[in-house]
Amino acid sequence: MKNKKAILLLAFVMGTVIVTACGKKDDAKSTAAPAVGQDAVAVKAEAPRPVRYMQVGLSSVSDITYLPGEVRPRFEQRYGFRVAGKIARRLVDVGQEVKAGQVLAVLDSQDVLPAINAQAAQVAVATTDFKLQQSELRRQQELRDKGFVSGAALERQAATSEASDARVKAAQSQLANAQNGLNFQTLRADKAGVVIALDAEAGSVVSAGQSVLRVAQLGEKEIVVNVPERAVGLLKTAKGFAATFDAIPGKLYAAKLRELSPAADAASRTYTARLSIIGADDALKLGMSATVRLDLGAAEAIVVPNTALYTRDNSTRVWLVDRATETVKAVEIKTGESTNDGISVVSGLKPGDLVVTAGANLLRLGQKVRLLDGASVSPQEGGAKGAGPASSDSGVTGNAKVLPTPSPQPSASGGGSKATATATAAAEAAKP
Repeated sequence: MKNKKAILLLAFVMGTVIVTACGKKDDAKSTAAPAVGQDAVAVKAEAPRPVRYMQVGLSSVSDITYLPGEVRPRFEQRYGFRVAGKIARRLVDVGQEVKAGQVLAVLDSQDVLPAINAQAAQVAVATTDFKLQQSELRRQQELRDKGFVSGAALERQAATSEASDARVKAAQSQLANAQNGLNFQTLRADKAGVVIALDAEAGSVVSAGQSVLRVAQLGEKEIVVNVPERAVGLLKTAKGFAATFDAIPGKLYAAKLRELSPAADAASRTYTARLSIIGADDALKLGMSATVRLDLGAAEAIVVPNTALYTRDNSTRVWLVDRATETVKAVEIKTGESTNDGISVVSGLKPGDLVVTAGANLLRLGQKVRLLDGASVSPQEGGAKGAGPASSDSGVTGNAKVLPTPSPQPSASGGGSKATATATAAAEAAKP
């Protein structure tokens, strides 16, 4: 009976040991699986990334700035009446050429004629009184010669006669002023030119001096440019000016700075500049849009392609390659004007630096890189050299090879020793 119980107990213990061993084997497998992935990620992160690069140096860069402008006449006159009134007729239209002395517009004379007639009547009254005082003065002189009047009475009559003469002259001056008002109601051109704008139409009531129309003198044309504050200094130091016109394709006109306003416009905050056009011909029409090119001369600068730039924390940076450690570091730069080859660098780089030209957004600080054969290496060539598939950002990238890691096996000694000890203890307990 005792032997039967011992056999049953031994069978139960052996079954427990087998189940425990199987469970530990499964745990070992499940623990080994993530270890393989971690080792692979570590190996992949340590693999150098192939990159394109360039060695920067100084190159001659032409500094050019463009400003919009408009063709305007050198001399432009605003015509207005010297007296107030209602415009009765306008005798010219926009675009019409006028000659010196030609009538441009006429005011209604109904307001001026009564004043002229009144002044003419005042002249007549003053003239009649002057004649009367002159006759009285002659009589006083005759009586004074005969001793019938005193000398003082003669002097008083002479003064009265002089005052009457002055009143006649004043009345005549007022009449001339009224007649000038009638003459001023006719607006005439002072010089030959072309009408470029109308500021008032027939029937409008205008004040004295108000602009009615504008006439540009025929002759020299120029370009008016509204210069922003940041470009005023460039305008003064420019080596030369050239103008192009959309209406005249393929032709370049030389220009020179004639005038630069010392004060900014109150509304636009720009400075008005006037450039004389050298060799202007009949193809240039007033009002044409122009593009003025400022030649600021050539300068030595470092130029990098736009693909080498990346922005971080509102600052522009590039990746520099350390030759010794073959790692990259980010350097903040200050950029200048754009060129056909890229963008000029004002500060942050020096000749001889190695700059990554592709994949700037995929790199990180201190990452090891593998330099390809300069910027001439294409994505396909990089893949042929073992760099891996090309990336849409950089054009060249490398995927590190994942080395196989043997799965850790459960220790036979550890698991077997524990099972054997348990079985031995159970056997000893079952002994009689």
